[in-house]
Amino acid sequence: MISIENTLNKFKIIYVRNLIVILFILLFSISELFAKEVRTRYGFYIDLPNNYISSTANMDDLLKESGDDVPINKDYFNEMLAGSSRSDMNIEYFFPKKKYNPEFNNINITMMDGNVREFLEFTKKQICSEMKVMISGLYNKNVREYGCEINPKKIEKKSSPAVFYFIYDGPFKNTKVYMAMLQTKFGKMTSFTMVCENKNCSKILKDFISITNSRSE
Repeated sequence: MISIENTLNKFKIIYVRNLIVILFILLFSISELFAKEVRTRYGFYIDLPNNYISSTANMDDLLKESGDDVPINKDYFNEMLAGSSRSDMNIEYFFPKKKYNPEFNNINITMMDGNVREFLEFTKKQICSEMKVMISGLYNKNVREYGCEINPKKIEKKSSPAVFYFIYDGPFKNTKVYMAMLQTKFGKMTSFTMVCENKNCSKILKDFISITNSRSE
């Protein structure tokens, strides 16, 4: 006759073994999401998720990483990648490798002369209004504003006097643009920008916030 104690001991052994297997699978899955530290063209470092590729890569790398299920506009990306490598095009792109069309879903960083502190002399209403006008002019259309915040909790200030966070209609149909404008320790105004298709924004936004907050100071 099998005792209850022996049965419980066997159950515990099976439970522990299954738990170890589950933990191993989880750890393996999470490792695929780990970020790697990369040096931006501006000198500071960010933690770039492993499912992203930098504009310092070439078209062959982008095509290989994106896979056959994601359409790629080769002419568009050749022009973009060539332009981002030029010194007069002060922008650096980061493209998701799979699932999302990188033409309409990407993150970029720009740096320019100026001090974020200068914006603090204006009211929030003035800043939001002027930024909306600027984005409308940039995209050559009247954009809708979905968000305009100063020092949002989701973006770390670090050494920046302030952080300005904006959300507007994006440059393409059914897209949005997210912007975090701040100051880095290098003394220049820096913008982290995300363009996304509306259906993908909530997912890519997590990467955008993570990358922005990972900036070295």
